[in-house]
Amino acid sequence: MRIFKTTLKFFLEGVEIGSAIYLIVLLIGLQSSAPTSKNIASVMIMGGLTGLCSWLFTTERISFLTAFVIHFFITFGLVTIMMVVNGWLIWNSLTFWTELIILYLIIYVIAWTLVRIGGYTKLKRINAMLKKRNQ
Repeated sequence: MRIFKTTLKFFLEGVEIGSAIYLIVLLIGLQSSAPTSKNIASVMIMGGLTGLCSWLFTTERISFLTAFVIHFFITFGLVTIMMVVNGWLIWNSLTFWTELIILYLIIYVIAWTLVRIGGYTKLKRINAMLKKRNQ
């Protein structure tokens, strides 16, 4: 039961981050077409699977750098698959791939920033509860 709970936690955290980033993408107009149910579902699934890949960071078997590199490339693969599913990929355009890689790097940094802010907020909340409990 514990493994199911942990898996669900990682998946839902990924959906949360992926959905927030997709809303930012829509807000700044990077998607020219109106979002469809298929777009939304594929982004949520991709985000959830990316969240599951974040499990790499909890293992002591590999270094943080190794986990980061693996996560980076698996996430890029998931983004590519999601783009194929939605018909957003232009295979034979060097300009498209250059823009995609640059945009991916920017979005990956934004995602890491959101994760770090969430972790910092959680840590502050735990510390405040501990401080209150010890008084």
